[in-house]
Amino acid sequence: MTTIQPTGIRSRGAFGLLMRLLIIAASWNLGLRGGDLRAEPAVTEYDLKAAFLYKFVQFVKWPGGGSGIIGILGDDPFGGKLEKALQGRLSIKRSRKPEDLKTCQIVFVAKSERGNASGIIASLGDAKVLTVGESEGFAKQGGVIGILMDGDQPRLEINTAAARRAGLIISAQLLKLASRVFSS
Repeated sequence: MTTIQPTGIRSRGAFGLLMRLLIIAASWNLGLRGGDLRAEPAVTEYDLKAAFLYKFVQFVKWPGGGSGIIGILGDDPFGGKLEKALQGRLSIKRSRKPEDLKTCQIVFVAKSERGNASGIIASLGDAKVLTVGESEGFAKQGGVIGILMDGDQPRLEINTAAARRAGLIISAQLLKLASRVFSS
């Protein structure tokens, strides 16, 4: 498997800008507006991940446009944060079986499913699904995008070969933000 490491300040600058925009978007979507910002807790890991899932729809193209459904596989770590971030723009479906989520546009694979990435990918078969996981090595094991946390900073790993197999096109803008891109 080939790993491409982005280099240069441009990648970090673009990522920093996206992170600031995501935090603002997450804050806005979660109802933290204006003077309320001081009264509310800081944006959490799952606020950021919910904002990423919503924004991925804008940076990925699906054959046929996609279903407008985000699936959560395994234990739901969002605790209502995803519903707040989506504000009814996309539907959410939860399951413990990958085959139940084949009609979803995005399938978020929770940490509770770690260690089974290859089985999950196989269960989804030829579904045109953007698989997003939060476990170390998810993208390297065949998932399309891994959202990993380094302290309080998220980093993205993207597997372009997995995206191609799913019939997905990932924008160059999103690829530039990845800390690692796997191409085979």
